[in-house]
Amino acid sequence: MPRSDSLLRTAFPFQADCDQHHFRHSDTRHSIDRMNAQQMQRLKTLLEIRQHELRLSINHHLQYARRVGPEPDTVDQAASGAEKESLLQRSSREQQLLRTIDSALGRIRDRTYGKCLSCGKQIDGRRLAAVPWTPYCIQCEEEFEQ
Repeated sequence: MPRSDSLLRTAFPFQADCDQHHFRHSDTRHSIDRMNAQQMQRLKTLLEIRQHELRLSINHHLQYARRVGPEPDTVDQAASGAEKESLLQRSSREQQLLRTIDSALGRIRDRTYGKCLSCGKQIDGRRLAAVPWTPYCIQCEEEFEQ
């Protein structure tokens, strides 16, 4: 077995029972249905940790942006303005991710987590392990990106 498969199986033990053929080819055997309560709790915990980190980061950025006062020098004003704008843009991206994570946690509570919001099919377990907040299966995500 190639090293990457071994590492992936170690990192994501809920897929360890997949044989090589099923490991390479996506099917519903890798879906959320295969996860037990412990594995679901692990994903939920990861989402909650990321949610907490994002909230702290967003608050930090907003507090810093509010604290930054006017600079006496024109060059310093421009640099300060650019830094403030960059922090606000980052905060905006983090707020979007936070909404996505909040939605994923809501789907866990509603017991709909792991189903693609577009086509309704099960999302591959490997995708959920890599991006636990994803609302879409890889096929629908690729269609949206085109």
